[in-house]
Amino acid sequence: MIKKVIIIDDSSTALNLLKATFENCFWEVYVAKTAVVAYDLIFKVAPDLIVTDAIMPVVGGFQLVKTIRKNEKISKIPVIVYSVLPEKNAKFYIKEDSIEYFLSKDDNYDELIKLAEEITKKYPLDEAYKEEILKEISNNEENIIEDVIQEPEVDEVIEEEKEPEINFELLESEIKENCDYSLEDKKLFSDLFKVMYPYLDYDLMIVFPYFSEENKKFVYFDIKDIIISRFFQSYILNKLAADDVVLFKKYAPNLNTILKEEEFLSKLEFSFEYKGAKTVYVAFYSKKANKWQNEDNIESIKRVLEKLFKNRYIDKFLKHNKKDGISNKYYSNKSDLDIYNKFETEEKNSYVGILDITNFSDLKANFSVEELDIINSRISQKIINYIDKDEYVFKNDEDEYIVLIYAKNENRAAYKFNCIIRLLDEISYNNYHIESVVGASCCIIDKVFNIREAQKTARVALEFTSASDRVVVQ
Repeated sequence: MIKKVIIIDDSSTALNLLKATFENCFWEVYVAKTAVVAYDLIFKVAPDLIVTDAIMPVVGGFQLVKTIRKNEKISKIPVIVYSVLPEKNAKFYIKEDSIEYFLSKDDNYDELIKLAEEITKKYPLDEAYKEEILKEISNNEENIIEDVIQEPEVDEVIEEEKEPEINFELLESEIKENCDYSLEDKKLFSDLFKVMYPYLDYDLMIVFPYFSEENKKFVYFDIKDIIISRFFQSYILNKLAADDVVLFKKYAPNLNTILKEEEFLSKLEFSFEYKGAKTVYVAFYSKKANKWQNEDNIESIKRVLEKLFKNRYIDKFLKHNKKDGISNKYYSNKSDLDIYNKFETEEKNSYVGILDITNFSDLKANFSVEELDIINSRISQKIINYIDKDEYVFKNDEDEYIVLIYAKNENRAAYKFNCIIRLLDEISYNNYHIESVVGASCCIIDKVFNIREAQKTARVALEFTSASDRVVVQ
């Protein structure tokens, strides 16, 4: 017997793609653009399954599931919440609203169909149960979704909708976890778009950094279910005095083309500064009217973005660190250290530590070459910021760090190396923390120091250094 499914999504593009996907797998498909219409449709169709988006006007998918579960007549119908929200963002609703099945949208239609087949096979609805659903009068008072005025039968544009409260703590944690301000512009803004869209449900988000890493100044567009004309792009470029655009979007057929700004009915924009210098311009656009009216939501968005771009500006452009100007002297990617073989020193003890990142193989397996470069730069910068001006750090081609320090005795040397290890413990990247150990060699010198010999001794010391010891000085 052919199974019936009701699909709810306020995006026509998503609705058409999901409809075609289920029909190709021989499902009988019914669609609705709002939860209110879908709720009425349940009593006319008696579906085997419901697939709903989470973020929709008036009534969201989580509220719909809660309402279905409260009604004993239809409570057995399985529901899949299929949303752009990552599962970690939706975990509060999943727990509180008893969401049994949640799947994040990522064009994973095969996974959706597989889950739909498994659920309906595991929890089949018998014909007697469906007949009881069809006997119900769809517009009785039990079927009215709480806190909602029944929507007109005609499928018209909703001019006003209830704007959900933004959980500031959750948004801030998502920004902190997923948006690394030290990344290149394109990667940072791509990650930012993924976090912001579920919270704001925009049609277009624009980010323009006033200070770019490139020679050109790019405007970054994140586009949802529309096409931005070159005329509109040129308008934005002229407005911001930018050079070019970078588009983030998925191309799909039958999308509307936006020719001018006036076609958007809602707009929210910020221009951030730090100590009088402009850092980043951000704007959100929507084709729906009266969006982003909640002042608390606007303040939450402003606070998290302002913090992110302030950190980025300080990290990338201020160059305020006292050693930044001579960082090349302290850090080298070259494995050849011949130019430092003869190192003129005063009469004091020199120590060379070979720093080993013990979980580097895990990092290498989980991150790209570009991301590893970022991690390495953070490691070297931590060491650079700690050591004195006449001390050095090098990195060879094997991602092994060679740190030269001075100390009066072995206890002091061990203390300095332990400080470096504690600094590296603070480094994390996408929830991966740096783990390190140091093998150190003590060289009593007389004005001339041979770094090659010290390096060999330190490497031997490292072989006898366990992760629990962290640092050894010999």
